[in-house]
Amino acid sequence: MQIDGSTRIVGVFGHPIAHTASPAMQNAAFDRLGMNWRYLAFDVDPDRLRGALGGIADLNFAGINLTVPHKILALDIVDEVDKQARQLGAVNTIIVDGHELRGFNTDGYGFVRGLREDFGVELRGRRVLILGAGGAGRALAIQSALDGAAAIFLANRTASKAFHVVGEIRKIVPHAFAVALPMQPAHIAKHLDEVDLVVNATSLGLKPGDPPPLKKFPRRCNWLRVYDTIYRPTETPLLSLARKAGAKTANGLSMLLHQGARSFELWTGRRAPVAVMRRALHKAVYG
Repeated sequence: MQIDGSTRIVGVFGHPIAHTASPAMQNAAFDRLGMNWRYLAFDVDPDRLRGALGGIADLNFAGINLTVPHKILALDIVDEVDKQARQLGAVNTIIVDGHELRGFNTDGYGFVRGLREDFGVELRGRRVLILGAGGAGRALAIQSALDGAAAIFLANRTASKAFHVVGEIRKIVPHAFAVALPMQPAHIAKHLDEVDLVVNATSLGLKPGDPPPLKKFPRRCNWLRVYDTIYRPTETPLLSLARKAGAKTANGLSMLLHQGARSFELWTGRRAPVAVMRRALHKAVYG
């Protein structure tokens, strides 16, 4: 579609951002619906996030997605935060409303839909180990509690951050069973036999040469499902280890798809063409 003076702009801010497949997915949706919209990727340093978000209002963007490391920072920048985004403690989608920025979180929705699509499971009754307590980890841990997970184990390199998120979980869902752990093999190994879902919400695996956040899995762990929110590379070191140990595995492409579809609907007010977006994502990531 030709870009002209009437083209509406949306996009994604991240740092780094070169790996993103979101433009392929969103632009395919706009093309299918004949919409004069374009989705672009912007590498924004965290120190410049406030200015960049002020700029999208001045430039009449329709909205923006936020990815690592901006989701928590944005909470104190946007003018209005949706209840779910406030609960999850992170903003990944912004609507520009005049000169005001309204923040939402579609990650929790995308996570739930992704688990259903890849594993055929719901969070209710699951015992979940989440690696990482940053913007994504916090949101997924709280979403797990809201959806009735039987137990949530949250591990983070800085243990105090995991303890803080567990405290937030208990405020939002008082009856939830949630435990904070240091990101150390000895502590995590004690719980691997107790859980049926492991989720990597750290950035480990995104860069070539990254070590996996877990070094080993129980042998023949065919009861275990391992979900990595990273989708490039398509099989991270963590997923490779888990698959070889017998676990069912999936990367974050399904979560990206469904959170992106929900963002599309928030910006445009139209139903997202999910099948079109899925094909575009698979072509961008798998070739």
